[in-house]
Amino acid sequence: MSALEIRGLEKRYDVGWGRPAVTAVGGVDLTLELGEVVGLIGESGSGKTTLVRAALGLVPLSGGSVQILGQALASLGSAGRRRMRRDVQLIFQDPDSMLNPGLSVRAHLRESAQLHRPDADAGDLVARVIRQVGLEHRLDAIPRALSGGERRRVGLARVLVADPRILVADEPTAGLDAALKADLIDLILAARGPERATLLVSHDLPLMAYACDRLLVMKDGKVVDRFQTAELGRVPHHPYTESLLASAGMLPGQETA
Repeated sequence: MSALEIRGLEKRYDVGWGRPAVTAVGGVDLTLELGEVVGLIGESGSGKTTLVRAALGLVPLSGGSVQILGQALASLGSAGRRRMRRDVQLIFQDPDSMLNPGLSVRAHLRESAQLHRPDADAGDLVARVIRQVGLEHRLDAIPRALSGGERRRVGLARVLVADPRILVADEPTAGLDAALKADLIDLILAARGPERATLLVSHDLPLMAYACDRLLVMKDGKVVDRFQTAELGRVPHHPYTESLLASAGMLPGQETA
């Protein structure tokens, strides 16, 4: 059983005024297995975020099918989708969208514990997860008192409290400097395990090459390339992938500035 299986996913938007619908995602296949970290690469506007949101049921599909942990997304009613929220957790690009400005870090994590793990000891769970993300000293801080990197760590902590089987991170390091990017990705990788699948979405090719087992490259709403990370730069690639490699200074024999 795959953690996530996407077949022929399409998402179109009706722009009205008699104009043809805009295709944001056009017939994408993607499989994510438990225990692996897969990267979805592409520039802004390539359709990455739309694909993720449609696959997780946040926006309706225009075509295709999605199975999550063996269950067809289309067959899940409201109760099934609520149950799915513990198994599938999404880290948004904007950390503030995950945080209530009036709640402390401690209150955010206790709220997640009560929602997703009501049978667990909330105090012990919060203490363990907050140690994982290194924010023990910020438990009583509210979001506006936190740095951008700290807010992202709180967002990750909220996800880890749920102990999901599928973790999806959409541009989790956007806007962070290189050191903070590496720290956050290492925290995400530290949470991997044989019973958890991770999908990372980013335009940052070097970071994704560091973090992921497999890479899929999106352009204009389609997956144009897919390969094992170990094959990066060692097998023939789509011209768009080659351009990404060149931009990142990762072509064989290319000197970085």
